[in-house]
Formats: sequence, structure tokens, C-alpha cells
Amino acid sequence: MADTEFSEVLEGGFFDYVFNLLRANVLRDRRTMSLVLLREETGRSDVALQVNEKLREIVREKDVLFKTDFSEEIGLLLPHSGQEEAAGFLKRVQNSCPCFAPDTAEGSFQAAVLEVYHPDLTADRALAICRSVMDKEGNPDGGRYGIQVAMAESPLERPVVEVKVSILDGDRLFRDLLEMSISRITVPGVDLQIRTFEDGLALMRSGWTDSYHPHLVVMSDVLPKKNGLDVLHELREMPNEEKFTVLMMTRRNSEEDMIYAYESGTDGYLVKPFNLRLFEAQIQRLLAGLWS
Repeated sequence: MADTEFSEVLEGGFFDYVFNLLRANVLRDRRTMSLVLLREETGRSDVALQVNEKLREIVREKDVLFKTDFSEEIGLLLPHSGQEEAAGFLKRVQNSCPCFAPDTAEGSFQAAVLEVYHPDLTADRALAICRSVMDKEGNPDGGRYGIQVAMAESPLERPVVEVKVSILDGDRLFRDLLEMSISRITVPGVDLQIRTFEDGLALMRSGWTDSYHPHLVVMSDVLPKKNGLDVLHELREMPNEEKFTVLMMTRRNSEEDMIYAYESGTDGYLVKPFNLRLFEAQIQRLLAGLWS
């Protein structure tokens, strides 16, 4: 159902159903959906029609246009888009719609953009938040032409994601150093659960990889009993293998080794010895990317 084309404008109660469906899908994938609400400020139904037609022309297949109970409003759901992407989309609408052309400008719209990332945020509440923002930022005289975009803030915090972290290295002191380094990292909405293993066999027999949680694996390519590349192959063959993000550590710095590791499914490659601050920055970027 998530891949269905929603090229037509939704009306009535069906919007609530689609909102809930898309919200569930983006939350399952730890992504963000943006709700965009536009309001024509001058009462020009012809201008509203032009913008509506332009939106229908340039929306993606997974985007959803909808009507509300207010004739001057146009709504849009943008799955997998944050506020900045939504604002960029509205900028493209403004630049391509004739009613906003500098020499013949006649359209004045207020827009609010709200990121949807919490399962308890209902469609009605999201629309109310957008309307409240537009009322505060409103342009009652219609003196500014174009689309005036305001960013709405959700009253609900982003849900916390539990992330498992596995560190695999044959050197106990090095494992402890990496564990201490990663434990210092803080990312909003991310709760780290860290375990260390001296070899690949210990990890694969531990049951630690069996849950649905996102899982960051930092491991050396050379390990006792089961080496890192063997572990990598097993992880990539597991159900829901996309939950694993793998950083491979090595003392070998050859192009062939790196290419083989990437072809085998690693997400990053670190050549020992490496700078711990650079390592922490890379880990923080990966963890922040869990919500995209």
C-alpha cells in the first residue's frame, strides 16, 4: 500500500486513513514525514486553482494532496521529507507558478510545515498546529506575494530509538577504549546499548543480533575463530539485514581490500591506527542518520 500512487486530491475521512498509514510506514523505517498546509490570503480562487494544479503537476508518486474543510486551504503530505526538503519543494512551486511571477504577481499564500515523527500525533492535531502557526504569521492584507513559509514545532518529542552497538576486536584494551569512546556520544532520540566481543563466533552465538533494533557493528577484519568478513557475510544474509550498520577496522590499507569489504556490504572502513575524535564524529553521524 505504501507504493500506491496518490496522484488525485484526497477528500473527507479518507485523508485520516492515509495520514495514519503513511505515518506508520515512515515511523517503522525511522524516517520523517512533513505535513504542509497552504492558505490563500487574498480570496482569489483562480490563484488557488493555479497553485493546486502546479502541485498536482510536480508532486512525486508517494506525495499526497488533500482538501480540508476550508476552501482556501491546500494540504500536502511529503513522506520521507523533513522541513527543509518541504520548504525547498514550496520554493520550486513559487518559482514555477505564473501567479508568482515578479511582473504579474497576484498570489499570496501562507504556508506551515510540520514534521511528523510521533505515533500519537493525529491528523486533526497536526492540522490544528499548522493553522495556529499560520494565524500567528498571517498576512491578512495580502501585501506580500509568493509563499510565506513558517516552520511549525511539534509538541511531541521524537520517540527514543534503542540502538545496539557491538564492538569486535581481539585486543581487550582496544575494545575497552572503543566502548568508552562510543559511550561518550550523545544523539537526541538514541539510547545506546553497547556490548563487546573478542571474536566473531562469540557475537553470532550470543543471540545479541536477533532483535529488531538498529544495530551498529564495529569490528576488525582479523578476529580469532571467525573473522570479520565472515561475520559480515552472515549479517548480510540475516532477515532484516538492513538494520545492521557495519564499520570494518583493519591494518591493511590496500585498495583491493577496501573494495572487497565494500562489495561485501560494509558501510564504512577504518584503517588502524585512527584518530578517536574522527572515529567518534563518524559514529555520531551514523547514529544521527537513524532519523532521516
